[in-house]
Amino acid sequence: MDKDISTLLREIKDATGWTEMRIATALGTTQPTVNRILNGQAECKIATFHAICALHALKCPHARTSGSMN
Repeated sequence: MDKDISTLLREIKDATGWTEMRIATALGTTQPTVNRILNGQAECKIATFHAICALHALKCPHARTSGSMN
């Protein structure tokens, strides 16, 4: 099952209860970037994509996923 990047980020937010700012800090990006991705309004840098996938694997280990930049 492929999930888009905003879905992965939403699952991280739901699983951790973290604020957008806390997620941004963990990803090495900014809160506005996290907000745009969560709302499906922006694509992200490949480094941010990889960071989201890694954080998702760490915080949502039971979620079946294959991250997609779509």
